[in-house]
Amino acid sequence: MTRVFKPIVALIFLAGCASEGPKPRAAPPTDITFFSGVRVIPGDGTDALEQASIIVENGKIRQIGKERELQAPEGATRVDLQGKTIMPMMVSLHSHLGYLNGLNYAAENYTAQSVQADLNRFEHYGIGAMLSLGVDKDDTAFKIRDRQRSGAAKGARLFTAGRGIAVKGGLPMASVPQFKDVPYQVTNENEARQAAAELAARKVDAIKIWVDDNLGKVPKLKPAMYRAVIDEAHKANIRVFSHVFALADAKDLVKSGLDGVAHSIRDREVDDEFVNLMKAGNIVYVPTLMAYGAPFIYAAKPDWQAEQAMFSTYAPQLINDLSGEKFVNTFKNDPNLPLLRAQYNVALKNLKKLSEAGVRIGFGTDSGAANRFPGYFEHHELELMVTAGLTPQQAITAATKTSAEVLGLADLGTLGPGKSADFIVLSANPLDDIRNSRQISAVYRNSKALDR
Repeated sequence: MTRVFKPIVALIFLAGCASEGPKPRAAPPTDITFFSGVRVIPGDGTDALEQASIIVENGKIRQIGKERELQAPEGATRVDLQGKTIMPMMVSLHSHLGYLNGLNYAAENYTAQSVQADLNRFEHYGIGAMLSLGVDKDDTAFKIRDRQRSGAAKGARLFTAGRGIAVKGGLPMASVPQFKDVPYQVTNENEARQAAAELAARKVDAIKIWVDDNLGKVPKLKPAMYRAVIDEAHKANIRVFSHVFALADAKDLVKSGLDGVAHSIRDREVDDEFVNLMKAGNIVYVPTLMAYGAPFIYAAKPDWQAEQAMFSTYAPQLINDLSGEKFVNTFKNDPNLPLLRAQYNVALKNLKKLSEAGVRIGFGTDSGAANRFPGYFEHHELELMVTAGLTPQQAITAATKTSAEVLGLADLGTLGPGKSADFIVLSANPLDDIRNSRQISAVYRNSKALDR
């Protein structure tokens, strides 16, 4: 009996196991946060939602609604934001990394540490992603970008255009010696095409070109050269952005398939032909007003003590440096200041006209260049866009939804179901006064407050 009993028991045991089937996998842990009492600026141009609540699950927004209509899910972490305003983290389509250390602007400053520090600054001030446009001189930006995408590095999401493409002897090298060995310096169409192909092979996120003769002082990329770049880039599904100054150059670039005008047109007011070209191609216009407004800000010697938010990531010594007579007089006594002011005023008029006509307006500052401080100056850019005639809502939409769309960031740029819970918490409403965007109470990424 014993010999018969054991196999039967074994069979019964096995049959029982088979009938149970595979055990279901345990559901992943759910992290739910309930934000309440807050004004929500969605970022898509629609009206702010007053006294709202937000349910976030595992870093993604599940629901936004009126506070009285939403209940906190059981077990949710509660965050009371009564009296606060939130807006999406911003996206910069034209900035630079790693060269600027206080007032010292040097190629030697460009290291992995300085690039990461700037990305951290951008994030600190609520910039969720940025396009480093054309002067990333080695593998540093690519390595940090790839580490970010694998989850091994933090800071604002980095998109890089690599080295950029310029004509030999032209800009930017002719005016910024720190860039003398950075961009490709081409002399003909074939070299331009080859440079674009090499950048595409490096998997750049965009390609930057310079089409500007600095008021006739230096050569600039010829149409055949930039058309070759645009053609080669588009074969690899890569967007091309151009530094440009003159309306005539901008028109031909857009006709040639350019994807983004990376600076304001400043030689003259834009005309209807340019407006129609921009709209027909759905081309983004990135005004970078802070690049032209900064000299007047410095020359006026503002009360930098009132800009304390700027110095949460910059050394206190910078306050003294920016207020010093030597620095102020560099701008105040610049013989080109009247010309620069005239160009700046043209830039303001052009932004207003293009925006009113329905041209796609993006956001960028050229920050990270000399004397333009990453992260904080993005908030000044919002102010200058409003000075030009945009409403605060329009400026915020350019800095959030539109710019996120340009970079293909489906989860960033607006606040709504399915979007990442990446937002800036403000102590005052920027729709009342755009300068309130600087009153940052907290920054959240994936529903977690940054350690600021």
